[in-house]
Amino acid sequence: MIDNKLYNYIKKLSPDAIFPAPFVKNFNLKIIQFTKGFCSAEVIINNDWTNPYGIAHGGILFTLLDEILGSTCCSMLANPIYKDMKDLRTTNHDIFFHSPALPGDHLVIIGKVLSARKNMIFVEGRIETKQDKVLIADSKCTWFVRR
Repeated sequence: MIDNKLYNYIKKLSPDAIFPAPFVKNFNLKIIQFTKGFCSAEVIINNDWTNPYGIAHGGILFTLLDEILGSTCCSMLANPIYKDMKDLRTTNHDIFFHSPALPGDHLVIIGKVLSARKNMIFVEGRIETKQDKVLIADSKCTWFVRR
């Protein structure tokens, strides 16, 4: 479910922002859920996104997580405390790889806000296979709210 009221508010707050980011549009990422404090998306791994050993390149997985965790942070921007924000910036993002993703794998990327403070938003995320929920990667990151 996409909370259109929330999405439209964020677009009004940041009219020049493009969601999802133009770079990520190259990966056919489909947002499935966008609600306050939560975002999820799906993607199917393409043959062109692999490393020399035929598994999904870690940079692609990181990019997908980063986009969804950033969108998750944006879901908090309707809180009055953020009314004067200019943008969000990643301060750190740690990723941990657990299982390889292969071409054709249907993945789910999930982000959840752990804590939202005046100048920082803390989120966690994971990538898992859609069918059998095998954990591919998980991560935690902190975003700075610039005013």
